[in-house]
Parts: sequence; structure tokens; C-alpha cells
Amino acid sequence: MWFADLTFAALIGERLTGSRAAGVVCALLWTTSARIVTTLAWASAYNEVLCAFFVLSAFYSRLRWLESGQRKWMAAEWSAYLAGFGALELIVIYPAIVILHALLVARKQLGTALALLIPAAVFSALHLLFIPKHPAQIYAFAIDRRLFQTFGQYLAWALGPSGMGDYDPRWRLPGLIVTGLIGVALAAFAAWRLRCRDRVVVFCAGWFVILLAPVLPLVNHVSDYYLTIPIIGLAWLAGWAFVVAWQAGASARVVAVILVALYLAGSIYEIQAATQWYFDLAGRMRALVRGVEDSMRRHPGSAVLLQGVDARLFQEGGFQDDPFHLVGAERVYLAPGTEKGIAAREDLGGIARFRISQEQAMKLLERGQARVLDAASGGARDVTQQYEIVARAEFLATHRNFVDVGDPVYTARLGPTWHSIENGFRWMPKTATIQLSGPASADEKLHVTGYAPAVALASGPVTLRFAAAGHGIGSATLRTPAAKFALEFPLPADLVGQYAVEISVEANKVFRVPGDGRELGMVFGTFSIR
Repeated sequence: MWFADLTFAALIGERLTGSRAAGVVCALLWTTSARIVTTLAWASAYNEVLCAFFVLSAFYSRLRWLESGQRKWMAAEWSAYLAGFGALELIVIYPAIVILHALLVARKQLGTALALLIPAAVFSALHLLFIPKHPAQIYAFAIDRRLFQTFGQYLAWALGPSGMGDYDPRWRLPGLIVTGLIGVALAAFAAWRLRCRDRVVVFCAGWFVILLAPVLPLVNHVSDYYLTIPIIGLAWLAGWAFVVAWQAGASARVVAVILVALYLAGSIYEIQAATQWYFDLAGRMRALVRGVEDSMRRHPGSAVLLQGVDARLFQEGGFQDDPFHLVGAERVYLAPGTEKGIAAREDLGGIARFRISQEQAMKLLERGQARVLDAASGGARDVTQQYEIVARAEFLATHRNFVDVGDPVYTARLGPTWHSIENGFRWMPKTATIQLSGPASADEKLHVTGYAPAVALASGPVTLRFAAAGHGIGSATLRTPAAKFALEFPLPADLVGQYAVEISVEANKVFRVPGDGRELGMVFGTFSIR
């Protein structure tokens, strides 16, 4: 498709300038522009290539119709034009290009140019009525003085290697100087041709401005790939200027060759740097997706936690397109805390769907239902074991005032007498201990939740005695069988601010179930100080 675009650009350039060489040089300058890299490297911008094909093929057909008068070329123009509505909304600007051309060189055919406005008007009305407006600020329209700044940015990008400094600050000034020299040369050529009453110059400049105009108000979304089609107008002008200079004599020829050489040198530098940027980014994302695929194959049904995902990989690598579902991974999350510093676009879904709390992550890991992959090294290394050790320590360090005895995450906080987890709870024998942090103030209390099974109260009420750091803090008698209980006890003031406090509980009686040799006292859920 791109080679077809270049062919049409060269053919149109030949007809506009009367020089086949100018058309060829135009195609060369267009395809070597660094502003084309994103269009050719990013699948999302492919519609620019497609739209360029329809715009150029339609306009080429029109030029052929103007030359020959054969109606088949008019039919070809309309076919390409109408097909362009399926590529990109920018096609609605095509009639303006044709009208400009008619006003400049083919006034007798202005009526046929105006007819092209009908599909554009219908499409615009339907788009306005039925296509939801994007609430994202990035696509907000702004008609103010920033338009001039935005236009200046696009013009600098279009004229030459003005973006060299984005890859190496040392090349910023040389890039701007080359861009300025090219701009002055083109302006001088255009002024000369205007003095010769050559209206093609106006058309080339008009092509650039008219096709760029729809995106100028998007001041929050200034993107180089928007220049893909507008820049053709300047390429025609530059190709024409080069051929004229080549034919003008030795001095003009040297200047033209130097300027083109500088343009190509700077553009090639930018193209290489930008292509390498996309290559590296795509490589990282490919390795990550394949790593997730391999993890899913080895551990079917597991969730995947990703650490080492930086803002660049998330924002530019296509994270928000959710490529992981292509390999059957439905639960892919950023490791808790690593999402900080990543600014996700809300219009693409934001970052919420990739978030998981530290507690949820730890539960999945403890149950063997998650794997952790490290994307920092450019691959997807499984670091589940190492991550789990560190994450558990960090989690416990930040949840020192709470223990859920039925959650394996908190096992390290439990004394040795507790029985194994059963359906999210634990039995204690006659005595058991847990470790919590001391209260932050004298107003905080110990809160305890649990469940009193009927079998535990079969021989009568059970009394539980609680102590903190060896000091008795209260007791509670459970009388209602098969019922949940929630208790709270004040804590001694001297425990305020202590790093660790041992909480002990003792049941006044225990029982044993036939066939089960364990000593059973009571069922507990959570302990907390708040």
C-alpha cells in the first residue's frame, strides 16, 4: 500500500510540475521524512497510509479526467473518494483540495468539485449525530492562540530534521539550523514562482494547510503521524524546487544538493533512532506477551502479576489494548504498588483493570493461583518465589495491627499451637497466641471475631480469657451455639506505641472429636487493634 502511495505521489507531482524527475524526488523526500516512521511502524496509524491511498488515487484520477475528458476517470475519482470514508475521517477534506485546484487551474470544472461536498456533508452530519463524543481531554478541541504554536511545531517537523534533539540533545541545534535553511530555501522558491504567476505553488502550500487544519485544534494531541498526508504538498514543492535548481546552473545545483543531503542525513538519523525505539519497545512487549503465554501454559488458570512494567512500556507498548487475552490470559495485573507513576489514558480504559490490592495478590500467591513475571529485564522471567518472600514481609510490615488466622499470609504471626486452616478459619486448642503491633493510642482496643460451633458448646458455655503482653485484658463467655461472635477489650496504656505485642487466648475447656486426635477449643477469624 505504501509503494502505491509513493507511486501516486510521484505521478501527481509530475502532472503538477511538468517534470517526472520532480515527481520522483517528491516521492523520495516524502518516504524519507522522519514523520512517516510512526505511520509505518505503528499498526494503529495504518489508516493514514490507507487514507493517503484513497486521497492520492482520487486526485490522480481527477487530473487524468481533466486531461482526457474520459468519464471513467471521474468514476475512478468518486470510487476512491467514497471508499476513503471507510479509512479515515480526514477524507471529508478532499473536496476542499479539489475546489482549491479548480479555483487555481480549472475553474470550468468547479461545479464537479463542489459536488464532492455532498458525501462529505452527509458523513459529517451522521458523524455529529451518531458518533459519541470523546470526553478525554487529550482529544479536546481548542480554538485559541495555541493554534499558531501547534502549526509551527507541525511546520518544523515537516520541513526537516527538527526532532534530532529528541534523541540526542547535542543534535538539537544542527537539526533546527538545517530545518531553517530548508524553510528559507522553499520560501524563496515559492516567492519566485508566485512572481512568475505560477499557481501550483499555492496549491502545494494549500494542500499542506488544508489537510493539516482538522487536527490543529487538538493541541493536547500533537502527533507527527498527522503529517503523513499534508506533508505531500511540501514534498511536491521541494521536489520541484530541486529539479529547477538542478537545471539553473552549477551554483544553484550545489545549493540544492547540499540541502537535500543535509535533509537526508538528518532524516536518516531520526528514522534510525525512531525505528530503533519502536523495535526495542515492540521487542519488550512481544517478550512479555510470550512470557505470559508460557506461564499460562505451565500454570493453567493462574493469574499473572507483572513487576518491572515502566510508564513507557505501559503507555506506548500497547498495554491498554490488552494483548494478553490473545494468549488466553484473562487475569493479568500489575504487581501491587508498581502502578504508581504510570499515567494511563482514561479514554482507553485507564489502569483500574490492571490493579490488584496487596491483600488480594498475597491470597492468590498463598493458594498457588498466581505467578509473578519480571518485565524489567526486557523479558518475562518468573520470579514468583523471590517476590512472594519479599511481598509477604512487606505486607506483614504494613498490616501489623491485623491478623486473619484463616489467611495463610498471616501464618508467621501465629503461635505454634494453632491448627491448620479449614475453609478460611482455624481452630485453637486450649491456648493460642498471635502477634500484633501495639495500639497507636490509649483509645484503641483489641477486636476479635470468630465462630462458636454447636459441637464446641455441646457440654455448656465456653469462657475465653484474653491477655496482652502477659496482662489479662478480659474474658468472654460464649453461650449461643452455631453463632458468630465479635468481642472487644481495652488495652493497657503502657502498650501504646510498642512494635510487637503478644495476644494470648485460653479456653476454659476443650473437646475431641472421635477419629480426630486434636484438642479443640474454639474457632477464630480475625484479631485487630484499632
